[in-house]
Amino acid sequence: MNYIQTQKFSDVYVSCKTMMPFQRNTITALNVLVYMMKAKTEKMDSKQKLASTLNLAYGTKISYGLTSYGDLIQVDVRFQFVRPDWIEDKNYLDKIKDIMDQALFHSVLDEENFKESVYLLKNRLLAQMDDPANLSCMYAFEMAHDKHSISIPVQGSLKDLETLTLKDVKQVYTLYMDMAKHFYICGYVDQELYDFIDSLDSHCPFISERTLLPKVETSYKTFEKDISQTCISQVYSTGVDISSADYEAELILCSILGQSQKNLMFDEIREKNSLCYSISSSIIRFDGALLVHTGVNRKDVTKVLNLIETQIDRLLNMDYDDAYLEIAKMGFKDRLVGGLDQPLSLIAQAFLDDLLHRQLTTEQRIERIMKVTKEDISRVALQMNLASVAIVAENENEL
Repeated sequence: MNYIQTQKFSDVYVSCKTMMPFQRNTITALNVLVYMMKAKTEKMDSKQKLASTLNLAYGTKISYGLTSYGDLIQVDVRFQFVRPDWIEDKNYLDKIKDIMDQALFHSVLDEENFKESVYLLKNRLLAQMDDPANLSCMYAFEMAHDKHSISIPVQGSLKDLETLTLKDVKQVYTLYMDMAKHFYICGYVDQELYDFIDSLDSHCPFISERTLLPKVETSYKTFEKDISQTCISQVYSTGVDISSADYEAELILCSILGQSQKNLMFDEIREKNSLCYSISSSIIRFDGALLVHTGVNRKDVTKVLNLIETQIDRLLNMDYDDAYLEIAKMGFKDRLVGGLDQPLSLIAQAFLDDLLHRQLTTEQRIERIMKVTKEDISRVALQMNLASVAIVAENENEL
């Protein structure tokens, strides 16, 4: 268990992280399971009773999340509650412990809950299919490499949902219960609550499984849809592992390309040439991949794609003002310092260190960022390979 002890927050934040295999044949069932887990438990067997129990525990909150980490998927169950030493209610600790126990280990997986959860997931997936930005990203990931985990949709799929059964979900739940549980506390708790949470922890090291997206021949495809704006998503393999010495250079490259407040793609493609509505880049850090996403008019697609490649060439050739590098560095420094005042950021960083079996201070992280040079960025740019280009475009008759 990892206890980030601090008295700077009025609330305590507890995160239970469970790493599971990230597989196409179970991800939809896992999404349904998360909906079912948040709906009701044995003691809190309705949404009304669940809400009432949380309110009576001084507004305790529970949230659930699924996040992919390479070849693994994380189920994260998070609790937020008022510091116990601030509450005079003698039963408060028992309430918190009972809520945690129920949420983590006593979900009700019945037919009624299953049908409602399938309905909710179906509506969510249908809404995502109507969003051209989300659709282009999904297609780009699928096209990047069909044998790589990057092609598996974290949110599940409508096709698999059609044939999903309650038995499938129960099997995934059994797997979830058998997997190691890793607990993180940020805030201040007394010994009784600490011992309780510690008793739930599996007390074993994390296993990290990831495979970098390999270099492949570029897949390029256009999908037409009745929309007013074309969305382009491009996936690049970078060849950079998150534990690599080049990782910080990859972060800075992405920031200069299309993430920081002053970046090449925005300045050149939107501001100077007025060719896009929005444009950005982001790292898929456990897959060794970089995503570029932009919204354009269909007639400008070719120009925009060419200009994106030009900006990557500028990074390779170190053909950009030093101000871009300095702004990117200061942006990361500010976020790292700001994260010290954010409980969930502290937990996320502690988890990442545990997953990668390392221990880095904030000062060490800042030092690594500040040491990145243009030559480092150029070396990363040289390894970049365009894996896929997915374009969700306006119908031709819309032009």
